[in-house]
Amino acid sequence: MVSVDAAEPLSRAAADPSRAVRVTVAKALANVSPGKLVEDTLDQLTTDPDALVRAAAFATLAVTGCPAPLAARAVAAQADVAWQVRSGAATALSAAVAVVAVPALAQALEDPNPDVRKAAVLALVRHSAVDEGARAALATATADSDADVRAYASRVL
Repeated sequence: MVSVDAAEPLSRAAADPSRAVRVTVAKALANVSPGKLVEDTLDQLTTDPDALVRAAAFATLAVTGCPAPLAARAVAAQADVAWQVRSGAATALSAAVAVVAVPALAQALEDPNPDVRKAAVLALVRHSAVDEGARAALATATADSDADVRAYASRVL
C-alpha cells in the first residue's frame, strides 16, 4: 500500500484488531504523501489502547510533521507509564515548534529510561540551530549517566 501511496486503505487498517497491523500502519504512514487523512489516522493511533501502537504513531509524527494538537498530545505522553510511548513522543517533538517541544524535551532528559533520554537528545538536536534552550538542554545531557546519551549530546556541541 505504501508503494502506491494508498493512505485510504492504510487509514482503514488502523482499526484492525491486531496490534501488529496497527503498529505497521503507524510506521507505514511515514512513507505516504502527508495530508489530512494521514494526520487524522495518526491522531487516532496516538490514543490507541496499546502502548506499542501509540509509540509507533508518535515516532511517525517526526516524519510527517507534528501539528499543534498532536504536539500537545506528545507533551502529555511524556507522563505515559510505557517508556516506548515516552520515547516515541520525544521523537515526535523533533518536528513540533520549538516553543512547545524544547521545554518538554528538556524535562524528558530526566526520564529514568535511557532510551527516552536518547530520543529527547536526538529531538533537541533538530531544534538546537534555532533555540538557545535546546542548546542548553543538550549541554546538560553531556553529563548523563548513559554513554549513548552523552555521545549524541556531545556531537552537537
